[in-house]
Amino acid sequence: MHRTMMLLASTSGLAGYPADMRDFLAAITFARPDTLWLLLLLPAFGLLNLWAKRQRQSAVAKIGQPRAVAAQMVGTDARRWLRAAYPLAWALLIVGTAGPRWGTSDETGVAVGRDVVLVLDLSQSMKGRDMAEPAAKTRWEAARNAALDLLTGMEKRGGHRVAVVVFAVRAKLLCPLTTDIEHAREIVKEIDGESPPPEIRPVAGAVVASGTRIGLGLLAAVDAHDKRFPGYQDIILVSDGDDPADDREWVKGTDKAREEKIPVHVVGVGDTETGAKLEFGKESVTTKLREEVLLQITTETRGRYVAARTNAPALGEFFRSYIEPLPSREVSDETIPLPKERYPWFLAPALVLLCVGWIRGK
Repeated sequence: MHRTMMLLASTSGLAGYPADMRDFLAAITFARPDTLWLLLLLPAFGLLNLWAKRQRQSAVAKIGQPRAVAAQMVGTDARRWLRAAYPLAWALLIVGTAGPRWGTSDETGVAVGRDVVLVLDLSQSMKGRDMAEPAAKTRWEAARNAALDLLTGMEKRGGHRVAVVVFAVRAKLLCPLTTDIEHAREIVKEIDGESPPPEIRPVAGAVVASGTRIGLGLLAAVDAHDKRFPGYQDIILVSDGDDPADDREWVKGTDKAREEKIPVHVVGVGDTETGAKLEFGKESVTTKLREEVLLQITTETRGRYVAARTNAPALGEFFRSYIEPLPSREVSDETIPLPKERYPWFLAPALVLLCVGWIRGK
C-alpha cells in the first residue's frame, strides 16, 4: 500500500501539493488585514447559538416529549441547513471585506514618494583608512554601508525612487531611477572602491587635473533625475571633499542643481585632523576630510550637511527624519507589481448563501 501511494504521488505530483499550498497561502495578502479579527466573533456567536439551542430544548422538554413536539414543528430541515450556511456566508463576507490579493494585476502601479539620486565618491582619497566603525575601515566602505542604510530606510514605506552614481576622474550612472530597491541594493553591494568601474578611472596617457571630479558627479546626478517632477527631488553626496586640484570644479555641478532646484545633501566622511596616509609607490600622501568644500555645496543648493567624519553615517535615519516628510510626487510606474484583487471570489458566494438562506428561511 505504501509503495502504491508513493508511486501515485510521484506520477501525479501529489507529493508537491502541501508545499505548493504553503507557498500559495504565503503569497496571499490583504488590503485591510485589520478586518480579519472579526472572524474571532464567529466562534463566539457559535457558542451563543449553542447556548440558545440548549435553552430551546429545555423549553421544549417542559411542553412534552422532544420528539413528539419536534414532529409538529415546521421548517426544521431549513433551519438545520441555515445553521451551516450562515456561518460560512459570514466567514466569506469577512474575508472578502479584508481585500484578499494574490497573483499579479495588469494595472500600472502608482509610486508615491521622493526621488533620490545617491552619489558616491570613489576617488583615491576614499581609500583612506581612518574610519572608526568596525564594519568599515576605509572611507569608501563607510560610504557603501551608508548607501545600504539609506536603501533600507527608503523601502520601509515604499514608493520612493532611487538612482546611484559613482565618480572619480569621471562619473558613471550605475542605476537609473527605480522603485526596485532590492535591485539598487544589489548594485550598491557590488561597488568596490579598490577596483572602481573603468569608466570613472583615468584614461591611459591622458592628463587629468584631478582624480576627484565632484562637479561631474553632481551633473550626472541632475541628469539622472526625472524632469517631470521638480520639487520632489534630492541628491545625496557621500565624499571626503579632498580634491587636490582645488580648482572649484564642483561649482558647475552645484550651479546645475540650483538651476533645477534640487537640494544637494552632503555626508562628509574621514578624519579632519590627522587624516590618513596613502602610498603611491615611494610617495606618501596624507588625505583629510575637507569640510569647507562640502559645506559650500550644501549652502549653494540649500541642502543639509551630515558630519559623519569617522563614524558610521546614519543615512537611513536622515532620510526618514528629513527627506521623507517632504512633499511626495505620484508617478505611474509599470515596474511596480500590483497584486490582483480577489475579493469577488469571496463576496459573491457569501451573498449567494445569504440570499438562499433568507429565501429558505421564509
